[in-house]
Amino acid sequence: MDVLTFCSGLIRCQSVTPKDDGAIDYISLFLSSLGFETKILVFQSANNVIKNLFAKYGSSSQKILGFIGHSDVVPAGESWEVDPFSGIQKDGFLIGRGAADMKGGISAFCCAVQQFVQQPFDGTIEVFITGDEEIGSREGMPSLIKWTIENNAIPCHCLIGEPSSSTKLGDRVYLGHRGSLNVNVKSHGRQGHSAYPANYKNSLANLCKYIARISDYHWRHENKQFPETNLEATMLFTNNYATNVVPDFSSANLNIRFGDDYNTEKLKIILEEEAKCFDGLSFEYFPSGEAYYCNNDSLKEKLSSAIKETVGIDPTFSAAGGTSDGRFMCSYCDVIEFGLSDATIHQKNEKVKIKDLRNLELIYLSFLKKYFE
Repeated sequence: MDVLTFCSGLIRCQSVTPKDDGAIDYISLFLSSLGFETKILVFQSANNVIKNLFAKYGSSSQKILGFIGHSDVVPAGESWEVDPFSGIQKDGFLIGRGAADMKGGISAFCCAVQQFVQQPFDGTIEVFITGDEEIGSREGMPSLIKWTIENNAIPCHCLIGEPSSSTKLGDRVYLGHRGSLNVNVKSHGRQGHSAYPANYKNSLANLCKYIARISDYHWRHENKQFPETNLEATMLFTNNYATNVVPDFSSANLNIRFGDDYNTEKLKIILEEEAKCFDGLSFEYFPSGEAYYCNNDSLKEKLSSAIKETVGIDPTFSAAGGTSDGRFMCSYCDVIEFGLSDATIHQKNEKVKIKDLRNLELIYLSFLKKYFE
């Protein structure tokens, strides 16, 4: 199947998390037609039922390449120029929710594999497609990895097809990402009339002073492979809406993005140490993943060479950007990340250049040949 046809059909599956709308079956049927063994795995939590896919071609245990992707997308939103789930071609672009993030990457890899497996090769290809990456991967990659371990199917290396390019296809490859820690800080005080300071304890003022203090914290930056650590306050809440009443309870959400100078446990110690001069603060932590970085020169060289041969660009290597499902797989194998441009992801009129989609297929095909040669 042509990559443009494949991607257009996948976009028409309205797979807004946790809805699947046929996306996993669509990919599974295509890979099955190529000779892959496919297994649809459904993992369930209290809130969601998530479909995932594991597919395997080959039986070698010595050289196993995994491809990681997610078929779910964020909500379309409003004010699109076209139907966001129509997969329309216009002015050299393919437009639709998920075109870049990341149904284009899945389509390019599947179609590259379609060409690659026409000739014998020594190795195994595994495909991991999850259905809830956009809401934190609660029943996606962690559950899929657990199943993979139980079935002795962990790959040797993984390529993630997330959008990584910046202004041109091939200009950036992600070798890792900073870790991410979400924090809820609660401030407990005593309610009172604002005209009588002796009768109240202002939970909101207390919390704001702490946020100002921790926002000015001087973070180490010894490992320059990662961008600097940054902490951002993302939400502030209080249970009072009267103008002359001091609230007894307030809370804030913080998000910290950190390189491997830190980890979650070290950050907890810092946050609570800085809070000692503020009465009534308590913390809840919601880790999204630790920082990771791939130092495998062979993987870097093979992918860099494939990009150079196809589009004539020497990529830069980065650990910036957001998190991906690589944060779960990196504990088991080396992970490298490369895909389309991220310029329009999560926006209205999300789109990819048709030329880029075809070239991404060729880059993946070249990488497969280099990996298994």
